[in-house]
Amino acid sequence: MRRLFPLVLLLLVATAVHAQTVTRVGVVAKPKAYTGQCPAEIQFIGTIHVSRHPVAVEYFWERSDGAKSPRQRLVIRSAGEAVREYWTLGARREHLQVWEQLHVVAPTNIRSPRAFVRVNCR
Repeated sequence: MRRLFPLVLLLLVATAVHAQTVTRVGVVAKPKAYTGQCPAEIQFIGTIHVSRHPVAVEYFWERSDGAKSPRQRLVIRSAGEAVREYWTLGARREHLQVWEQLHVVAPTNIRSPRAFVRVNCR
């Protein structure tokens, strides 16, 4: 039993360190507000920050209308890396408030705050 204890402890520490590789996730929308002819194209830019690199991450985008993008995989080779999503929406005379957020599912399960956008179609 004494021989197993250091090995078990090492495995627990390695698992805990591995699970903490994604430290934070952020998203911004460009533009934050749109007024004009529709449909409008909104760009969402997410940044995935990691504590060590390289690290492979899996993520997808979630939207206020319930849609989800397919899962994507990315190898991050620096402290953080940007990913992009585009949403084309709106019809004549619609007034919308929408959001997207980035959901990283591996190696750490973490979501960004929601990036809200106001769309006013003429």
